[in-house]
Amino acid sequence: MAVIAFLTIPGLVVGLLLFAALDHAGLWAHRRFRLPWRRDETGRPVSSIAVGELDVFFHGTHRNRRDERASSLMLRDEENDGAPPRTRVDLDAGTAVVRRP
Repeated sequence: MAVIAFLTIPGLVVGLLLFAALDHAGLWAHRRFRLPWRRDETGRPVSSIAVGELDVFFHGTHRNRRDERASSLMLRDEENDGAPPRTRVDLDAGTAVVRRP
């Protein structure tokens, strides 16, 4: 019966809230007693990731925004981005132009 309850959307939300409370209590206990089976958390708690995925389920454009944010964090910013290129190669004419900075 509990499995059927968690398959509905209100049941899923209640389950995620219970999971968030359990995760928060475990984080508090780890800070207080240094539980050996729990690793140090440097990122977001697991419960916030689960709630974020539920938000993405209801708002489809959030997935695109999250993917774009993740890919922009991996790209490197160049100082010369947007500047005209210093080199130009024309294979048809057989010429190459290289400008010094």
